[in-house]
Amino acid sequence: MADTPERCRAPAAAQQDVDARTRSLALYHYPTCPFCLKTRRTIQRLSLNIELRDAQHDETHRAALIAGGGKPQVPCLLITDAQGKQTWLYESDAINAWLNREFGAA
Repeated sequence: MADTPERCRAPAAAQQDVDARTRSLALYHYPTCPFCLKTRRTIQRLSLNIELRDAQHDETHRAALIAGGGKPQVPCLLITDAQGKQTWLYESDAINAWLNREFGAA
């Protein structure tokens, strides 16, 4: 069994829609955190272009995570809706469930 998950790739038009929807997402993570890795694998499997923000080595990202989400816990998915409202989603299982609901195969 390979280390990298098999990627789900949508048709070009559908992938453009997915890419547009993921522009409002950012994952705060630590590069070596196993829970962050679990979430990044889901992102890769679903072929999502989500900005990764290293909260371990980048003080700006760490400060934003604490200021917005209230704690330095990772992984944390920042979801910004069309009105600019921000939701900070913690816990790898909760993030993966949300990503699968929003972007998983029907």
